[in-house]
Amino acid sequence: MKLIKKDRLQYSLCDVNANLSILGAFQLVEDATTEMMGMLHLDGETCLREYGGMWVYVRNRIELRDKIHWLDEYTIESYISSIGGAKLKIDTIIKTNGKIAVVSRAELCALDKETNKIRRTCTVGINEKIIAESPETDIIFEGFNYSSSKLIDTVVVRSSDIDFNNHTNNIAYVKYLCNQYNAAECAKIPITAIEIQYANQTFEGDTLKVYRCYDNVFSIQSNGKTVVNCTICA
Repeated sequence: MKLIKKDRLQYSLCDVNANLSILGAFQLVEDATTEMMGMLHLDGETCLREYGGMWVYVRNRIELRDKIHWLDEYTIESYISSIGGAKLKIDTIIKTNGKIAVVSRAELCALDKETNKIRRTCTVGINEKIIAESPETDIIFEGFNYSSSKLIDTVVVRSSDIDFNNHTNNIAYVKYLCNQYNAAECAKIPITAIEIQYANQTFEGDTLKVYRCYDNVFSIQSNGKTVVNCTICA
């Protein structure tokens, strides 16, 4: 089952050039993903209430392949593109003027609420009626190239960063990372792609340290543990 919706690009999702920002794209993708999962009764609230589990992102890649300007009409589609024993892949595509403007592929797994161990997908609502759709476009995870790292920022997780599982929301991490570029840099060379790998969860009040590892590769750590690894492309 695909989620298909049409809308106009809202100003709050735009960058300094009034085009869809990478942060705005992440917001659209996350909302579409969760709504599509809700249509299938696989959403986070249902997972928690009926199965004692919670869906978490393992990794996600979003690419801006064309510009969407403020008030431009767009169509967003979100669907499950792969079902594994422990993971789901969800593709989201945003089109404008008949062309693909944004692509995303996310990998999710479910954790047991009590033990925090990975659950098999068949134990959290995935059954024979849930069928994966054929991907419309290829999206390749590139991975991360590490070298020496330099501390460039320190962030404290605030209440507005917390989701209904009481963990730091994925979008908050994207915001922390995008803030490592100033407005002038973003206006001249906008961010066009972001790939994030999630390693650990954080909570309100946690202090996060942002490191630049190599050129466009970043890492966020807390209490000596890696929370997020990220590659940003401009």
